[in-house]
Amino acid sequence: MWRSYSAAQPGSSPGSFQATSSLFATSRISFEQGEDEDSVRSRCAAFGATGSARIAGIRDQAESEEAARAYAAWQGKHPCILTHFESFKAAVEGKRLAVFLDYDGTLTPIVSNPDDAVMSEEMRDVVRAVAQAFPTAIISGRGREKVETFVQLKELFYAGSHGMDIAGPRDESGGSSIGSVFQSAFQPAAHFRPLIDAVYECLEARLKAVPGSSVEHNNFCVSAHFRNCPGEAWQSVISAVEDIVAQHSDLRMTRGRKVVEIRPKVDWHKGTALTHLVEALGLAQQPDVVAIYVGDDHTDEDAFRTLEETRQGRLGEAGKQGRTAPLGFWDGFHGPEQRAESL
Repeated sequence: MWRSYSAAQPGSSPGSFQATSSLFATSRISFEQGEDEDSVRSRCAAFGATGSARIAGIRDQAESEEAARAYAAWQGKHPCILTHFESFKAAVEGKRLAVFLDYDGTLTPIVSNPDDAVMSEEMRDVVRAVAQAFPTAIISGRGREKVETFVQLKELFYAGSHGMDIAGPRDESGGSSIGSVFQSAFQPAAHFRPLIDAVYECLEARLKAVPGSSVEHNNFCVSAHFRNCPGEAWQSVISAVEDIVAQHSDLRMTRGRKVVEIRPKVDWHKGTALTHLVEALGLAQQPDVVAIYVGDDHTDEDAFRTLEETRQGRLGEAGKQGRTAPLGFWDGFHGPEQRAESL
């Protein structure tokens, strides 16, 4: 399950938390444990300190130490693939792999302008080689057509709008190259498109006066980016999205890295998209199938949970002596360049 965490820096805005994961999420760690207020006050009194500043300082230190211990314990259970690659190879030896990849931050660097997140030629060659060896899909919150334009590889499966728009590999004529199941795009939230169009126009008008903000139409969801907002301007972006969502009972707000999104209230996300693809490919309920997911955002947690909750080797657990044993690795790579090398 290749997974790594880096806590947000003090004072950072929402969306600055990172998670890089793949391959069977098996456990979750809360890094919010710490001493309660009474314990902190008692420690402050022992040091002869008074005042909220001293209390906050000791509490922050205690929470930081607890987080460090929890993270170290988690790493002990989930070896880094950089230093345990032979163990990883042994774990997947003889298995059939299916590879699922996030796009932004995973295959391309996070950039100030979302429209500049173009895949490098080196990464394109790497992904092409992976797709030639294993079924490979990109699952992104972006609109599917936009991701296809960025990637320019017809041999891939693409799931845009957090999996609400799925299409398979295309042949030279533009049709499906693997049969009727992917002859046309699968769009479980298609009936929400008129509402999403209206939401996009409304949000774009609301945020025109917010410096550094931008609005992106992703077909079946709308993204409001605040990475370039100065000072506290990002709060206006959050408020605008919350106001719009409050007006529609069938919409919800989700958060990513320096972005908030408006999505339909449908039981569909990157995890259900992953399940759909595995089943459509005939790989479900196969004990020799290993599904690998690589991503770095909050929204990728839906895919990790799916791999965690799905047992019996269905989506990537390797059987051993008649029992299923989840594989647990985290990638430890920093940025698309190192990840290209790993792929």
